[in-house]
Amino acid sequence: LEGWELRAAWDDLKLGLKHGNNFKKVAIYGNKEWQATLAKVAGWFVAGKVAYFENATTAIEWLQE
Repeated sequence: LEGWELRAAWDDLKLGLKHGNNFKKVAIYGNKEWQATLAKVAGWFVAGKVAYFENATTAIEWLQE
């Protein structure tokens, strides 16, 4: 989430509320504890699975399963 701003988070929340039922999986890639927490919170707004990863390759593999 390099360059992340509050406005972007608001836009992401609106996207999730509007289209949350259309996502089967969402991978959040990062290296901070708050990003792991964000993944848990995002799960409340998305019908599919949401998971946090500290490794990009693992995140992509999980999405492709």
